[in-house]
Amino acid sequence: MSVRKTQHLGMRAIGGALILVLVVPIVVLIGVSLNSGVEQVFPPRGLSLRWYENLANRSGFVEAARLTLMLAVGSALVSVLVSLCASVALTRFRFVGHDVVLTLLLSPLIVPQVVVGMGFLVTLAGLGIFNSFISLALLHCVITLPFTVRVVLSAMSGVPNSLEQAAQSLGATPLRAFFQITIPQIAPGLAAGGIFAFVTSFENFTASQFLVWDRTTLPVAIYTSVQTENDPTATALSSLIVLAVVLFIAIFNRFVAKHMFSGG
Repeated sequence: MSVRKTQHLGMRAIGGALILVLVVPIVVLIGVSLNSGVEQVFPPRGLSLRWYENLANRSGFVEAARLTLMLAVGSALVSVLVSLCASVALTRFRFVGHDVVLTLLLSPLIVPQVVVGMGFLVTLAGLGIFNSFISLALLHCVITLPFTVRVVLSAMSGVPNSLEQAAQSLGATPLRAFFQITIPQIAPGLAAGGIFAFVTSFENFTASQFLVWDRTTLPVAIYTSVQTENDPTATALSSLIVLAVVLFIAIFNRFVAKHMFSGG
């Protein structure tokens, strides 16, 4: 057997092993959620949708899902807007402390989220803020901002300022030139940054667990359920989240990503 064929088979084996590692836990999760019994076991002892139906009776999960979606959408919008403003300033202007500002914007990436969550807990408790929505909203904006800054800044750096200057020389105002020339070109970056921010906020557990006073997020609610209960309701909810993510990715790749990144 030739060296090239051996390498090809080796790469296929490694790829297959990686896919197996990723797929098997999901298959087990869905199998447990379909168990007709009252315990989390695999393989399931009979198939049933009873635990999916039981989600309708778990108002805590519904409220946690509502709060998590609000936080994810809100933090994504705020992070993209702040990143857009920061990217304009960092790419279009040179000022004292330019590198310091960039480092501060990206710093949550290198600080462990346990430290970030504890820092927010101590600070907000000291200020007398014990409202989960306010505290979590501030936290999620901070932890999602670095992801959007990196993506939007990269997109903005690829758009030369001369295009806006050319539009202005033809009579366009600076604001109109920015929205009609620059924004369409960085739209894929804005969309990608928003998706990164949404996913980061939606799945955050480590930092969020410190700030769930009167309300809780979905990851924390699932973790608490797994720790205190043995029925497969939490696995049913987790399976729905996995299926929703797969469906979203399929739709995004089919109808959005191809159009955006091809310039069509």
